[in-house]
Amino acid sequence: RDYIHVMDLADGHIAALKKLKKDCGLVVYNLGTGTGYSVLDMLHAFEKVVGQPIPYEIMGRRPGDIAQC
Repeated sequence: RDYIHVMDLADGHIAALKKLKKDCGLVVYNLGTGTGYSVLDMLHAFEKVVGQPIPYEIMGRRPGDIAQC
């Protein structure tokens, strides 16, 4: 998954709206960091920030889940 801060995403939406207001036509924008992280990567980052382990349980994939993209 590609995680992006909500404020960065909001800034991206505002920039896209300003661009659309200026120019007509079809434009595609991909808002993201370009770097994928697993949920487990994020969990370990949170543990590092809070300074303690966070309990979790690894379960099987849900229907529709993808391994990676």
